Amino acid sequence: MKEENTERPFVFSVIEDDGENVIIEVSEENYQRDLAAGLDDDEILRPGRYKLKRGGFLARHPELKPRKKSA
Repeated sequence: MKEENTERPFVFSVIEDDGENVIIEVSEENYQRDLAAGLDDDEILRPGRYKLKRGGFLARHPELKPRKKSA
C-alpha cells in the first residue's frame, strides 16, 4: 500500500485574522522548505508579510451572488 505524505506544502504563519482581512508571514526557512519539497518558485510566496482580503470576488462581482429561493 502506498504511504501517504503527511507533510504540508505552503507553510506560513497567520499573524492577524479579523475575518475579512488576514496577514500572513512566510519565513525564509519555510520558503526554502517548499523549494526543497519540489515546488516551483512561481508556485510559492516569497519570504515576507502579505495582507490579503477575504471574499473579494463577490464584492467585485455582485451580479453573481446567489438569488434568494422563493417558497
